[in-house]
Amino acid sequence: MRLPHRDRIDLGPSPYEQFLQREAIPVIKGYFIEDLMALELKPWERMGALGCYLNLGEQQETDAYICGIAPASATLSQRHLFETLVYIVTGRGATTVWHEENIKRTFEWSAGAIFAIPLNVSCQHFNVSKDEPVRLLAGTNMPHLMNLFHNEDFIFRNPFRFHDRFSNDADYFRHNKRLTVRSWETNLIQDVNAFPLDDYPMKGKGVRIMRFGIAGTTYGCHIQEFPVGSRSTFHRHGPGAIVTVTQGTGFAMVWREGEESRRFEIRPGSIYSPGDLMYHGHFNTGHTTMRHFAMRGRSPKYSQDRYRTPLHDMIPFEEEPPEIHKEYLEELAENGITEAVSVVKE
Repeated sequence: MRLPHRDRIDLGPSPYEQFLQREAIPVIKGYFIEDLMALELKPWERMGALGCYLNLGEQQETDAYICGIAPASATLSQRHLFETLVYIVTGRGATTVWHEENIKRTFEWSAGAIFAIPLNVSCQHFNVSKDEPVRLLAGTNMPHLMNLFHNEDFIFRNPFRFHDRFSNDADYFRHNKRLTVRSWETNLIQDVNAFPLDDYPMKGKGVRIMRFGIAGTTYGCHIQEFPVGSRSTFHRHGPGAIVTVTQGTGFAMVWREGEESRRFEIRPGSIYSPGDLMYHGHFNTGHTTMRHFAMRGRSPKYSQDRYRTPLHDMIPFEEEPPEIHKEYLEELAENGITEAVSVVKE
């Protein structure tokens, strides 16, 4: 059964939107960002760095921000009750986390790394390069928490320690454990484009995926890849997905029933975020594997979907508008890609 889209109800600025105004840095909205590296960052007093917020997809559940750290400098220390997933776009550095000032853990990272900040620990990011800036993309569930509690002191200055999430174990950031097929538990992914993935045929021929629970978060994320000549089915779900392309080129197409479809050209650094119940599909039109890193939903270990309900109201290939796949095949042919077309559709 097709679910109706619910139009937005304007009740004035939410607690989260009021908080963004006080942060006084740019807020990027819409559904698509062509290149996150091209976004202008402004001085961010709370972080002691540069930044901008991404409030995409017309939703109030999750958000993202981009933080720029100058060479040989660091952010100010932070602590908060919302979960944060981090993807390092450029640069190299280290992050230090702690409950107690005199007992700290530090791990190093470089471009392509993914990690999470354990809940409500103090943390600080360092750029260790003398000449290259760091730019990172972070996804959070702050909008939900800010609207739920609408109290900044509770969120940013809460002394409670989640010892079950971070116990200061020396091996904490070396933890890696497979949970089940297409699901992994870890605290640090060194390279988004090198992590091995599992087959995901229900999403499209040749498609591969791995879902992650990182640092005990309930906030989910996954890496997905599409080989040359491959694409996904169209599917839809609730709002909040933040998808950034990490490798390859292609396009994403989105539409909502009763509205015109929109096409976004994607490459490394592109970000898109489908709105509530907006159908979307991912298409690889290049000569190399395309990968993306997506932040959305629940982590595998803490998902409430124990019986794996049908995949996001997915449209089978044979039921989608036929001109879409025809257009895709023509574009592959124009790019000189013919040998891999059979990967997509018999």
